[in-house]
Amino acid sequence: MTAGTDGVADGTQDPQGPELVELASIRDADVDEWNALAGDSALYSSHRWLLYGEELHDSGSRHLVASSGGSYVAGLPTHRFTGKVPHFYDPAVLFPGAAEPATPERPLLLGGTRLGYTSEVIVAPGTAGPLATAGVRTVLDRFRALGAADGGLAALLYLTDESVERLLPLLGPRDQVVMMDATAVLPVDPDGLEGYRRRFTSHQFTSIRREMRRYTDAGCRTEVKRLSECHQLLGPLSAQVLIRYGHPVTDASESERFAQQATLFDDNCRILAAYQGDRMVGFTQYFFWGDTMYARSHGLDDSIAREAKLYFNLTYYEAVQYAAAHGYRSVDLSCDAFQAKVSRAARLRPLWGIVLDAPWTGPVLERVRAEEKARRTEFASHDPGIESRVAQLVDARGR
Repeated sequence: MTAGTDGVADGTQDPQGPELVELASIRDADVDEWNALAGDSALYSSHRWLLYGEELHDSGSRHLVASSGGSYVAGLPTHRFTGKVPHFYDPAVLFPGAAEPATPERPLLLGGTRLGYTSEVIVAPGTAGPLATAGVRTVLDRFRALGAADGGLAALLYLTDESVERLLPLLGPRDQVVMMDATAVLPVDPDGLEGYRRRFTSHQFTSIRREMRRYTDAGCRTEVKRLSECHQLLGPLSAQVLIRYGHPVTDASESERFAQQATLFDDNCRILAAYQGDRMVGFTQYFFWGDTMYARSHGLDDSIAREAKLYFNLTYYEAVQYAAAHGYRSVDLSCDAFQAKVSRAARLRPLWGIVLDAPWTGPVLERVRAEEKARRTEFASHDPGIESRVAQLVDARGR
């Protein structure tokens, strides 16, 4: 842990402003203190999730914190890559032709998460506006300085609307803001399926009832399990899905992933599993934070998945019932398959990328903007609400 920007308190800070604290590992933060800071944030900013990311050992972590009066007021996790970057966190993949692969000479510095596809500049709940702004400025300025010292790219990826709104007034003219993806969030009413039904016309809900009936007609029932009770069954089912979409996984590698998660998340994760007799034939995995259930992995036995509509039952209808019964107000369904998600009452929220001092001009910048425009058009075709108030603020900035 360091104070100031050079490992010691430098004595030059404004006594009325936040102090910069740098944590070499999330283990250096008190769990309760960090989670109090992240109380209004997503699962992916929580202490345990950041620890899970660190244990992948593929980057150097440094967590930037603005502290005032002995309490954390703002935070920004960072991850420094000198080689292979997770595929959908790699600017060279996300912005082809506009970003180079990370190397030891030109590292990639990521702000936010490196796992989960939701990033935030974290602000402690209840922090007064001026102090929140000062805290965000403190961590952003240090993040910018670290990126400049490295000589590579510094980027914050998959940022929420709320974080972008905090950052916009602090950005420079060469900082580029891009809508790079979206996340789908399913609202949950306290009365569960009854409330869910009210979100549809009677004709629309007839199709949903038909999918629910196919689940029961196939002899499926749902059981709720802890990871420790079933992680050894999840790997082969998950691998079937991932291999279908071209991911280089095996039954063994997926089983190892779930076993590792069981050591960290057993009290904070549940599996909604479909059984035929004694055989698990499908599952969706959920993590919990605040009033939200986060759908993560799922797995299906391809021999029955389509017939029984396993995915839709486990990820929507059974999830809505479980969420309502346990006081959760929404289910975060993450990215992709937006048409299916929106047609089942989910709503899209923008996810943004900010590249600091982006080396983009001329045709390169035009290409980035053209690709963004195509994405936004596609997202809006599913849910016009993707063009949020913050999206309008970004547009007004002139990108």
